[in-house]
Amino acid sequence: MRRREALGLYPLRDLRRPADGGAWTATGPDPAFALGPAAAVASLSGTRIRIRCRPEAMQPVLAVEAAGDVEPRRYRLTLLADATDDLIRLPPGTRALRLEVAEAGPRFRLDAVRVEPAGRVEAAVLSARKIIERLPPQERRPLRLLRRAFGLVRSVPPGEIWRRLTRAAQTRRPPATYAAWIQAVEAEALPSIEALRAQLAALPERPLISLLMAAGNADPVHLAEAVASLRAQIYPDWELCLAAAPSAALRALAAEDDRIRLLPSADGTAASLDAALAQARGSYLATMEPGARLAPHALLALVRRLACEPDLDLLYTDEDRIGPDGERCDPYFKPDWSPETLESSFYIGGLALTRTALVRALGGFSGESEGAHDYDLALRLTERSDRIGHVPQVLCHRRSAETDPEAAARALAGRARRTGGLDVVRVLGPAHFALRRVLTTRPLVSIVIPTAGRDSVIGGRSIDLLAACLASIRETSTYETIEIVAVDNGDLRPQTRAAVERFGARTVTWDKPVFNVAAKMNLGAHTARGAVLIFLNDDISVITPDWIEAMLALLAIPGVGAVGPKLLFEDGSLQHVGVVFGDGLPDHVRRGFPGDDTGNHGSSLANRNYLAVTGACVMVRRADFEAVGGFDENYAINYNDIDLCLRLGERALRTVYCAEARLHHYESRNRVPTVDPAEQARFRKRWGARLVRDPYYPDPFGIRPPAFALDAERFPLAARRMIEAWR
Repeated sequence: MRRREALGLYPLRDLRRPADGGAWTATGPDPAFALGPAAAVASLSGTRIRIRCRPEAMQPVLAVEAAGDVEPRRYRLTLLADATDDLIRLPPGTRALRLEVAEAGPRFRLDAVRVEPAGRVEAAVLSARKIIERLPPQERRPLRLLRRAFGLVRSVPPGEIWRRLTRAAQTRRPPATYAAWIQAVEAEALPSIEALRAQLAALPERPLISLLMAAGNADPVHLAEAVASLRAQIYPDWELCLAAAPSAALRALAAEDDRIRLLPSADGTAASLDAALAQARGSYLATMEPGARLAPHALLALVRRLACEPDLDLLYTDEDRIGPDGERCDPYFKPDWSPETLESSFYIGGLALTRTALVRALGGFSGESEGAHDYDLALRLTERSDRIGHVPQVLCHRRSAETDPEAAARALAGRARRTGGLDVVRVLGPAHFALRRVLTTRPLVSIVIPTAGRDSVIGGRSIDLLAACLASIRETSTYETIEIVAVDNGDLRPQTRAAVERFGARTVTWDKPVFNVAAKMNLGAHTARGAVLIFLNDDISVITPDWIEAMLALLAIPGVGAVGPKLLFEDGSLQHVGVVFGDGLPDHVRRGFPGDDTGNHGSSLANRNYLAVTGACVMVRRADFEAVGGFDENYAINYNDIDLCLRLGERALRTVYCAEARLHHYESRNRVPTVDPAEQARFRKRWGARLVRDPYYPDPFGIRPPAFALDAERFPLAARRMIEAWR
């Protein structure tokens, strides 16, 4: 195909146009154009294309069909002014291109459609232009652009610059669908029935599992489906302790299968489950909602895991929902054991195997827990044991059955009273909560601020960053027992030094000729006197007055080693709500999403465990900081904060994102980060083996950028890991 040759546009379906060539009209629910001819499309397979068009009263979506894909890849084209101009990498095996019509009015137009291969130079120019267009006006000045470009060229290899430019400007695919995940991962990776039966035969032990169910006013059809899913289990050693009002249908079921034991229904779900617990004969148990269904291999997967880790006291699984049409939807791919995440939501969910003797020792299901009985039990059990496991497979299909928020808040209040003292429980949403324990001590908190004493443009005005940061801390924060240590380069201007004195800060000077932010922070920590340290960038301002109290309450939890807040860009969008890892390197999850974004199952809304948080604001205990040797000064610029969190993790100390603490971070959201290749190589060598899998960011989610969104490019990895789990 000759360069600059445009493909033809042909109406494919649900379209009509008058003979005079006027506006199009949709005649059905799915109007679309085909691009062709087919041979020309095939010649573009595996290349980067530039696609332009001029739509009117519609939103064009490019659909790409490729060999091996379950469904088309769809790209919502970016509309600027009255036209689109997008870079898209076509996958190998591309066999068809369509332009689908979305958000169309009664009559619409689609003109000047051009699809061409984009060479490296053209793609680089277009990428740079797109990035520059997104910068604030003050950042587009030639001198600033030259300074930014020089910093990139000096610190980043050419290939990496090229990758970042094209990735930043390339039109991103929408998330993959759950149906595509089921077909590409679950259907491909699960063993055959014969292989699963062979796994059953190979088990060293087959413990009896008691399923406890309180039928209540359940729909008889849904109840029958739940029981049928149990009877279809490949693992046969189970019993169902079913507390329900007697009926002919249930008696018939019990007569057919002696594993089904009918029990009288008590007053309330918790009481019914407690009565079922008294009759349970299995060494392990799980509660089961009367509207839920279990995957046929669910119990086998759980027992196989117990065979490998017999000391586990609780073992939970991933899950999804059964939609109104009976189809599976809304998957919940869960993190591994996350104590602080559990205190913000009952993420353990619908299928969790627990040791029966331990449940009985805890007193079973409390009548006070009605409406949140499973949540209450999980909270009490995890106070007694940290032997918690996670099977990352979707083994439970639930109907919408949310925990009662008031009952959940009562359960959380009880946990706080048992584990340090309750300050407050706030309901953030139907399934998410903010639990804060009372501060039994108010230690001196030292805020260490490395600074260059520079100005920056914020809100259209030139601002002295350090002076503004100090004013924000002193004038907004409610925690009083603080000291501030600014680590300067020995060249603070008189007006900045006056602000330091005015706001009661101390300074210490980094006098070495080589810039090293890790060494500057270590110097500040050595100078500081507090038992708790906060490392804070100077381009930060406080939003929530009790930010220190919120972070301290989390740091006071035994086993927590580092806490980081929610950081917002100047425009209010998310800058930091936790750090996740893909291909062994860290990135901020959901960066750039709206500030009120709730995230994936509350990931932005509520406190959550991660492997790391950003060093732009991180709180640690001095004793822990010193025990790991402070910041590694071999990471002079990048990765020192991430490395610190990971080394704390080696000492079994967890890192927590604190959603209640909110601050502005005036870093440009369009900044292209520069990373020293030597630092990156060192980081990979030190942490690569551990970061093959992020326990808090499940395999099916994309990493470019990380947003808890399903990504078809990650499905092969998810499938491989599922295959490995069944070996």
